[in-house]
Amino acid sequence: MDFKEADNLINEIQPKIAVPIYYGSVVETKQYAIDFSKLLNPKIECKILMK
Repeated sequence: MDFKEADNLINEIQPKIAVPIYYGSVVETKQYAIDFSKLLNPKIECKILMK
């Protein structure tokens, strides 16, 4: 699942907070988490934990 597919799912579920965990350790980069956060519904808070 890429960040666009993840965004579609999260926007459908509508949680209060989304924490992307799929980047940095195994595959992808922090930029994926940033791109993910930009596509979220503005009502959903995104917490990027990796610095």
